[in-house]
Amino acid sequence: MGKSVIFGHLTGVGVISANYPGTTVEFSEGKAKFMDMTITVIDLPGTYSLGGNTDEERVATKLLFERRIDTVIVVLDATRLERNLVFLFELIESGYNVVAALNMYDIVRKNKMAVDVERLERILMMPLIPTVATKGQGIDSLLYTAVQMRRKSKFKVRYDSHTEQMISQLERLLKEDEWHYPLRSVAIRLLMGDANVTEIAAPKVRDTAEKLREEFVRGHGEDIVVHIQRDRFGEAGRIAKEAIGSAATAKKVRGIDEYFTLRPSTGIPVLIGVLALMFVILVFGGGLIEGVLVGAWAETGREYFTGLADDAGSDLVSGVIQGISLSIEAMLALVIPYILVFYVMLSVLEDSGYLVRVVSLLDGVMHRLGLHGRAIIPMVVGFGCNVPAILATRTMGSKRERLILAVLITIAVPCSAQTAIIVGSVGKFAGAWWALLIYLILMATLVVLGLALHRIIKFEPSGMCIEIPDMRWPSAKQTVVKTYVRLKEFLTIAFPILLIGSIVLEVLLVLNILQQLLEPAEPFMITVLGLPAFTAVALVFGILRKEMALQMVIVLAGALQQTTKLSDVLTNEQMFVFALVMAVFMPCLAAFAVMAKEFGMKNTVAVALASISLALVMGAAANAILSF
Repeated sequence: MGKSVIFGHLTGVGVISANYPGTTVEFSEGKAKFMDMTITVIDLPGTYSLGGNTDEERVATKLLFERRIDTVIVVLDATRLERNLVFLFELIESGYNVVAALNMYDIVRKNKMAVDVERLERILMMPLIPTVATKGQGIDSLLYTAVQMRRKSKFKVRYDSHTEQMISQLERLLKEDEWHYPLRSVAIRLLMGDANVTEIAAPKVRDTAEKLREEFVRGHGEDIVVHIQRDRFGEAGRIAKEAIGSAATAKKVRGIDEYFTLRPSTGIPVLIGVLALMFVILVFGGGLIEGVLVGAWAETGREYFTGLADDAGSDLVSGVIQGISLSIEAMLALVIPYILVFYVMLSVLEDSGYLVRVVSLLDGVMHRLGLHGRAIIPMVVGFGCNVPAILATRTMGSKRERLILAVLITIAVPCSAQTAIIVGSVGKFAGAWWALLIYLILMATLVVLGLALHRIIKFEPSGMCIEIPDMRWPSAKQTVVKTYVRLKEFLTIAFPILLIGSIVLEVLLVLNILQQLLEPAEPFMITVLGLPAFTAVALVFGILRKEMALQMVIVLAGALQQTTKLSDVLTNEQMFVFALVMAVFMPCLAAFAVMAKEFGMKNTVAVALASISLALVMGAAANAILSF
């Protein structure tokens, strides 16, 4: 809904990310300037309730509970206000100074919806600021209001009489000087079993709250949490009805949108079409950019570095210069074209709202793998990079779900570097159908592996509650910014490693050491995988960074065969086997380290060994089949 975008507008650069103590969940902290003051702004992990179930939601509520917060800025989706108001009620009850940003207000106007902001402010007794996060509209007013006009709202949700009696009974047991929050809020959270409150409550209070919850279940046949939430939703619905209206045309547009993207009969064909379009754009768009970049480099940089190498007067210095030249050419030929195109498409899918629809559409399918639809988002992130994808598994409801999802991402979801290998070698030289076959094999691997893990690690997948926004045209500015940030982060990590690796290989070649290192791997690579011996070096470098595998093949081809054209050193079949092995092969060191941190070294080593074994078996099988 734009929470992090608003945070970015408020703080600009200089943001610090840190893990919450005792967890792997990150939150961001930055500074905002207001008049002569410097204000600390914290971007908490997203949550829809103070009683969240995931690690990220628990950290968000714990930070709110532990820190002395001056103002809470809650970002609401103005197009779906009823659902968001429930969380706002919890914050008001907890006694925070709350300011609400009515975000996505441009969609409200576009859909001809009528939101009476002044009426909402009177009902809720707090300030609400219309904002459009993607365009930076309303941010200054939001900051001014949060600093100068913050206040505690006196609004109260009225629960049914039995619940109110129980709240009053608990309030009488509480002492003002023992709590930093309104006693009514503490009593409600005790009834709901909020761990942040029950852990520090007196034993007598805890026992009373537990007895009241049990009594409520006996009398009503349901948990009091359900009852309280039902009352909150009823209140939210009443307020929304009073303050919000919409034109019939807006409802019609949303109905058509939902029909084509959320119903399986039409949603699945649309999804297949979107994936096919992405594949075509990646192959041909990336190839076009590669041709332009490599052509420009051949006419300028390559000749320059070749001249420097010829004039070096030393084989060692010449090797270093050639290593620099080959690493730059490999980066221009592989990483920038294909990864750039992928990041642009990923940003469009995110900002248009379509990605969330895929989550809902595939929820039933994911349940068969022991997961739920929310697992789609880490998987899509994994197509960019496995590291944030593994971290994104924290949104899953249980540790077993997280482990299953992390294994699937690590083994069967090719990151952008692996995609660049598949498309930049197989797709470019062997043809798009060969590259598509690798993706189909990986999809089949994901399904089979998911079904197997679901049987081995038995559990009931947790439920999913997700908010589906309206489809919208993505902001060109946001797409450019997101792509720039992701590509910059990728290049700052990848290029130095590639540069050093290329120089080392050239020096080893000049010193006649490289061939000696390749000899032990030659029998296995040639006999089992049907690949040249020098590709063993690429496999090893691929453990450091996946994109380096193919880049090292290009570098080695230039060093050993005096060509940077892969089709001169590898056949179509060899490219297919190499790309397939690298798509499943052990996760890079960064992904390995994150997995070890998240799931322990034992599980991580087991996954790494399984992925290496599976990759080599699949490569050997592919080689055997293609040999016929």
